[in-house]
Amino acid sequence: MKTISEKCVDLDSVDSFCDCIAGEEPLDSPAHSFCGWAKNNKGVTAEDLAELKIALMDREEDDACCDC
Repeated sequence: MKTISEKCVDLDSVDSFCDCIAGEEPLDSPAHSFCGWAKNNKGVTAEDLAELKIALMDREEDDACCDC
């Protein structure tokens, strides 16, 4: 499963992040779900985005271990 690209990981704004991943396919579905939630919930913060990115990177590490 592909997680977010480096160019998107470096973005700290929720809107910028969601714009960045919009064209990336296939992508880990939690990232797209987060952006859908953020679009409908104006209370989403950069801190929420940081937590998402940490979770996605943790999943990427877990997936890499399964390939051993």
